[in-house]
Amino acid sequence: MIMTIESITSGQEKQIARFLEDAAISATKLGLAQVVLRLDKDSAQCIITRGDELKVAIEQATINALKQLSSRYLVLEETKLLKPVAIATVPARTKFFNAEMFYQTGPGLYVWGTFEDRLDLRARQIVSSAPERSYVASLLKANAYDRDIRKELPENHLSRLEDIAALIEAQPDGKSGILFTNGYTNIFYVEGKDGEVFAVGVYWGSDGRTWSVGDWKLVEDGDWHAGRQVLCPGNAVL
Repeated sequence: MIMTIESITSGQEKQIARFLEDAAISATKLGLAQVVLRLDKDSAQCIITRGDELKVAIEQATINALKQLSSRYLVLEETKLLKPVAIATVPARTKFFNAEMFYQTGPGLYVWGTFEDRLDLRARQIVSSAPERSYVASLLKANAYDRDIRKELPENHLSRLEDIAALIEAQPDGKSGILFTNGYTNIFYVEGKDGEVFAVGVYWGSDGRTWSVGDWKLVEDGDWHAGRQVLCPGNAVL
């Protein structure tokens, strides 16, 4: 079954338009009372001179608010460790996905030896009715351990193996996309066997023209270095 997206109704459009109009009236009243009427003549003239900038700023703030409030996904914001830098949409699956078949070392893909067992690939399949999902890539701003990174991610930040596969498939031969292709690791968190969460690293090796996929227990190998990126389901205003 292929999922379809229903268009907005005229009633919904009218309701949203009314909210926008009410917000504009309220913002004007607040702006006048709390800022404009307290200005001196010169400051007021500065606003008049830069009226076009004020208009653009208000428009952009409105657009950002609409994007955040309309999102079906949790909106990620910049934190101490993570800065959202890119968004990609994983399309709805229209056929069965078999993780065991996909995650095999072969042309264009190298898979670590522990990957299949730890993540229990034989049990991982996805039916055709799975909806599309939005993924956010966040730049890691400082060296950090998994436990600290995960504290700054949404509660539902675990990724699906079929989504990681789709992101790899979208960048064949190291094509540009949401995944780094500079040799730095793209980090995902995935639930594996017996409910244990693993870090899954995906990186492009330009020398061998191959995507590499590996898994780490969250207590292994110390911390991740700054400059890598962390991906999880969600949305963001960039």
